Amino acid sequence: MSTPTTHRPSRRQLLRTAGGLALGVPILNACTGGGQSAQEANAPAAETPSGPVTVQWWDQFRPLTELFEKGLFADYHKEHPNVTVRRRQLDPPDLGQALQLARRSNQLPDVHSTAGLTGSAAALVANGWFQPIGDFFDIDSTPLKDYVYDGIHRFDGKLYTFPIFSGQWHDSTSWVNSALVKQAGLDPEQSPATWDDYRNAVRTIDQKTPDAVHGLLLPMKDTDYLAGKLIALAQIAGAPGLTDWRTGEIVIASEPFHQAMEFLLALKSDGVLHPASSSLGPRDARARWAAGEAALFPWGPWFIGGLMVEESPAVERGIAAWQLPAPSAQRGSVYVGPPSGSFWVSDQAKNPKTAADVLGAMATPEFATLLAARMDQPPILVDMVAKADVHPAYKKNIEFFQQDVRTAPVPEVRNGAVPRCWPRPATSTRIRGRSSRRC
Repeated sequence: MSTPTTHRPSRRQLLRTAGGLALGVPILNACTGGGQSAQEANAPAAETPSGPVTVQWWDQFRPLTELFEKGLFADYHKEHPNVTVRRRQLDPPDLGQALQLARRSNQLPDVHSTAGLTGSAAALVANGWFQPIGDFFDIDSTPLKDYVYDGIHRFDGKLYTFPIFSGQWHDSTSWVNSALVKQAGLDPEQSPATWDDYRNAVRTIDQKTPDAVHGLLLPMKDTDYLAGKLIALAQIAGAPGLTDWRTGEIVIASEPFHQAMEFLLALKSDGVLHPASSSLGPRDARARWAAGEAALFPWGPWFIGGLMVEESPAVERGIAAWQLPAPSAQRGSVYVGPPSGSFWVSDQAKNPKTAADVLGAMATPEFATLLAARMDQPPILVDMVAKADVHPAYKKNIEFFQQDVRTAPVPEVRNGAVPRCWPRPATSTRIRGRSSRRC
């Protein structure tokens, strides 16, 4: 699973609590501390080292292991024999904790993602986590130049990062065990259009398959997962998102959110959920789905990519993707902001020029095509999916995203100070004796 962005805590935690309590799930909150401040990287560009160079790289993208280690990094080493990239892959919560600890002991990697770190990218930049890469890498000479925004990738006129993944996706596609759905007499390639149609389909699957098979798996142990489902369903029901950007009003108590919650509760009352749902996280639930214990599992576009790495027989058995259903034939849109930067050069990088040069190898159509073939999040150059060797269900899912997902307004693009003023959790509001809120 990919989680390349950080989250503002307060509003989403409300949804975690709402979704968890309504479905009978205990709420567990995790906090991480803040790192120490560091000097901004204003030194002139360093010369390319001629001796052996090791670039330390940390991320959470398990399905991309082969692409990174045997593709991107190995190819870079062939062109630059003195450079070796050493990668460490961790699950998002573990990565966030490892980065916090490494920062305190001055052992941050040269390049890392921000998965598991609390706070916006702008706040992390303001607190000195990263250094700019614009002096080492010309984004304007790449196809990604149209996807870079002030307040998200560029701060105070300096380029710090760029996206490799598209923002045009959600995490609520229903992934279908085709064999079980056929056994229930339904067409696995035909998405139920409405919430009533979806409930009827899940009930039919639950009733017409063996007792050990259940209609639906919802890993409710993960409250972030539940929040994602609630938000996507509310938006397809007509909500603009957590906030009505025309007025600034927070709308999580609006009718579309009520409808979405009622739909989730109805699925629970239908008795179609896998009985272990409340005790499972997404990865464990995926393994249960792959073993044939449930027919449907709503999750993100990276689902097939993860299966291909760890449970490939489930893909060979037959898999399909269902479009997010709506309350009626009148569909809303899922609004998602522009994607954040995928990787950043840390302020403690020993060879920032080399690290930025490795990143630059990702800003090409060729890399986007290879990235699409891993069937994780779609690449920022999403048109490359059509040219990539991907499963038909993955390609169909990307087509659904292009129908349903629109770009949301992002306040920090208009006013870069917005995210720096956002309050952070109590355990991370002070960094080396200073407030992390800079307005």
